[in-house]
Amino acid sequence: MHITEIARAMLNEKNLPNYFWVEAVATAVYIMNRTPTSTIHGMTPEEKFTGKKLDVSHLRVLGCIAYVHVPDEKRSKLDLKTKKCIFIGYSLEQKGYRCFNPSTQKLQVSKDVVFDEMVSWYSPLKVAKDGEARNGDVSSNVEQES
Repeated sequence: MHITEIARAMLNEKNLPNYFWVEAVATAVYIMNRTPTSTIHGMTPEEKFTGKKLDVSHLRVLGCIAYVHVPDEKRSKLDLKTKKCIFIGYSLEQKGYRCFNPSTQKLQVSKDVVFDEMVSWYSPLKVAKDGEARNGDVSSNVEQES
């Protein structure tokens, strides 16, 4: 499969805007390097390069909701303990997930993240039978930020 096809599929799956294109391509390459291929006899490119069996339990769905933990020293007693962000990939510089906060327009890398892989920040709007526009997932409507 071609890298751009994988990136396009990941963007479309979670209705991510095209400005996340670079993140989707980087994530596609990251995943492809950890996917077995027949050209190297069922090994992954990363496994062939490093000689170590890979753990893929950390892989997540691009574009899903990521709740990033806010450390005690960066919040007051009444502040929320997490920030609601969008998972946009994996950090290559340090162990952690790259998460984008649309409210602050800032990128953050963190290992302390809880994912909701079934929900997207950019859920498609659906028209209910009564004609009222609603988000596809009612539970995500409650917490969705503008």
